[in-house]
Amino acid sequence: MHMVGYRYLVFILLFIVSSCAQVGVITGGGQDVSAPKPIKKKVFPANGTTNFKGTHIEMPFNEFFKLNNPANNIVMVPPHAKINTTFKGKTLRLDWTDTLQKNTTYAIYLNRAVRDLNEANDSIIQYVFSTGDILDSLSYRLQVKNAWTSKPVAKIMVVLRDKFTQKLVSFSSTNSKGYAEMNFLRAGEYTVSVFQDLNADMVYQDHEPVAFSQNDQIVLLKSSVDSVPYRLYTPVLEPKITHKTFIGPNAFIVAANRSLLNAQFTINDEPIESDKQIYHTADSVQLFWNTAGTTKAEITIQNALFSDTLSLRYSENTTNTPLRLNSKIRSNIYAPSDTVGFVLNDLIQSIDTALIHVQNLEDSTFLHNYSFSIYKNKLFFFFDKTDLSRLLIEFSPSAVRSLKDSLSSAYYTVTLAPDHKYGSIDLNLSYYESPIVLKTFKDGVFTQEVFINVPSESFKLSELIPGKYTFIVVEDRNGNKKWDVGNYTARKQPETLAVFSTPINVRANWEVAVELIPAE
Repeated sequence: MHMVGYRYLVFILLFIVSSCAQVGVITGGGQDVSAPKPIKKKVFPANGTTNFKGTHIEMPFNEFFKLNNPANNIVMVPPHAKINTTFKGKTLRLDWTDTLQKNTTYAIYLNRAVRDLNEANDSIIQYVFSTGDILDSLSYRLQVKNAWTSKPVAKIMVVLRDKFTQKLVSFSSTNSKGYAEMNFLRAGEYTVSVFQDLNADMVYQDHEPVAFSQNDQIVLLKSSVDSVPYRLYTPVLEPKITHKTFIGPNAFIVAANRSLLNAQFTINDEPIESDKQIYHTADSVQLFWNTAGTTKAEITIQNALFSDTLSLRYSENTTNTPLRLNSKIRSNIYAPSDTVGFVLNDLIQSIDTALIHVQNLEDSTFLHNYSFSIYKNKLFFFFDKTDLSRLLIEFSPSAVRSLKDSLSSAYYTVTLAPDHKYGSIDLNLSYYESPIVLKTFKDGVFTQEVFINVPSESFKLSELIPGKYTFIVVEDRNGNKKWDVGNYTARKQPETLAVFSTPINVRANWEVAVELIPAE
């Protein structure tokens, strides 16, 4: 056995707002390069004009366009005038009749109001002028990242309001790198709102993905950029069924956005006992019920977190779906510690061992010294694997019987892989002092999840198929064995996690030592 050592570092995000000086310039949204853009040299008066005395602006664009709800999507800040819009060819005209205040910096925002004719591409465009001698010159910049993946998120609304009056001061939208910047600001105290504006009203709604700092407030005395990204998450919504489906001949799968553990289920007023329930996860359950003579099911669900009723219709043909037996492991390749098993698409009522034959393909002999067990819709085989490498398991007709039918003939070639075909990773988790959820990915695909109550210096992942492995570690301080999203009302941030994205190469018959330490 070989050993290779790694020290594995990634960033953990701290959830406080801090800033450092940096001047930023807005670019008119910049998220979609194919959106119509103003021709800067032809805008009249020019963007950034001081001592502005007019009542209209002409804004030529680089392509023909159409307007998207200009009455709501074109606004002046401060809101001292109502803007009217007209356009001819590629030129947009904005005008107003109200009198503007003296010595004031104004910004006119075109919030996805100008779209191209074909693809409806749009952006946020800002035009600024001052009725006095100077423009307000401060800027504020922040970045938004996905709380789970730590990747930048585009097209997230950032709204700046006066802390005391809550009047709109400025807004922007994040670009492809997750950055949003607001310019031409004056010194003052502001509140910051960061959310995915699903209904385009610039007001946060409870169901919209959101990110926040500790108090959502900033004191702007100079141009600044927040050094800690905002972490965007989707709030937990009201309890509801998120998925329902029927799988012939007798199975119903129900999933929800809450735990369904310890729920009471009925189908057409018939209670479904625990021996006819299979939980795939805490919020996803498979129910078995004899569908003979029915084409509709009324399912009720009730526990401390949930109470709902749903209907499912299905055809008689679906209820007559033939029985299928699938290997517990899709590849039919079993590691040394794996139990050879099969899954039926119905509950198993009985098996006839006289109709099941297990053959050693290396010498064509038949195995007789084995045992088996049944658990709901699963059948497991137990035998001494010593000197075994390939088996043929054959089921004759009626070897397996379910609620309403029997299995036709089926056979499977099973490979029992030796230990030296696999590698392992010896994880040092001593950095973590509270429970964690360890998620493992092979070549970018999720493979397993482990809850570790008391992390220690050594935790081994064994029987790993050779490949490149990465990890996500959730600091599960409340020990509920899952990642908890944030709570905006309670000012509770999403649980801290670390994404260890540098691949660890696992080779057959090798053990790799890895110390998971988030980078400071």
